[in-house]
Amino acid sequence: MIRAGLPNLAAMVQAKANGLKQAAAARMEGRPEAAAAAYLQVLALDPADASSLRGLYYLQIDASARQELLPQLRQLIEAAPPYALGLSLLAHWLRDDDPEAAMALNRRAARLDLPSWRLAAGSGGGLPEVLILGAPKSGTTSLAAYLAGHPRVWLHPLKELHFFDNHWQRGEAWYRAQFPALRSPGLLRLEATPDYLQNPETPQRMRALVPEARLIVLLREPLDRALSWLRHMHSLIGLAGDAGALLADEADRLEAMGRAERETLGWFRPNALSGSLYAEQLRRWQAAWPASQLLVLRFEDLALHPERVVHRCLAFLDLKREDLPAGRSYPAHNVGVVPSQPIDPALARRCREGVLAEALELWTAL
Repeated sequence: MIRAGLPNLAAMVQAKANGLKQAAAARMEGRPEAAAAAYLQVLALDPADASSLRGLYYLQIDASARQELLPQLRQLIEAAPPYALGLSLLAHWLRDDDPEAAMALNRRAARLDLPSWRLAAGSGGGLPEVLILGAPKSGTTSLAAYLAGHPRVWLHPLKELHFFDNHWQRGEAWYRAQFPALRSPGLLRLEATPDYLQNPETPQRMRALVPEARLIVLLREPLDRALSWLRHMHSLIGLAGDAGALLADEADRLEAMGRAERETLGWFRPNALSGSLYAEQLRRWQAAWPASQLLVLRFEDLALHPERVVHRCLAFLDLKREDLPAGRSYPAHNVGVVPSQPIDPALARRCREGVLAEALELWTAL
């Protein structure tokens, strides 16, 4: 939906593109408030612009800045036709000041795009049957979008909820409000939070709340993932520093740890190499979950053969590939925009033969 007001459509489209460029530049410069203002300018032109809504969701701004911008966001969302992503973002921004209103918006968003015959009566929510756990920068956004193309899969509008890692204290009622309550089985509800894989407490929390869920993990070549993560953090929050220097420092600190400490390691800034410690991460999940409920895949296979990987996931979920729309395409999602920086081959070898050796062996064997 694009609102009138500029001389012509081409000028409007160009204004949106300029606003998104301004937002991206402000994020890279570490100016989140300026980025938020630019995103809101785009939403004033098109309140359903998904890039701006998602940009605001992932933007790290403090509570006071969010409070200052909230009335503008609320006015834009409430004046537009209902849109699940917009309602979910508004709920996210309201969560601390008015949790009841936020949960009501979540429930509305969850039910918005579903036919009434699928929905249970009342305002109760549900729980997901499928979760994509990670790893970050390993194709989770693309895979979630591909699976959501199946008529029996419902993907949360925000994709990432971070309940089992960052928002556990909000409680089960909050999490249930994120998902539609269904009249009968037949639709699989999906969320995809790639940080779940690394969080040490998440396997047991998830096992307690959704013990029948099926879990999907995507792994990328460990050093490639680490470098992609650094580029992502540069574009997201303006992370400063040379990639080689950041990796060398993180490698030093990881090598100084004992094995037992690495086995329970969670977020470890800048979380490039740490986020690629797949062996330690997967051991925690395998200890808590049956192998029959855990599917581990390679990002590189998804990039090269997306249809083949999607079919494998559908088989894991007991869904028919024949129900996918005919002739569908598989474009990559959430592709990085920051150019890669070459690193010293000696440092690459040190990482692959050192802290990443077990992860590399695991990834190679998939």
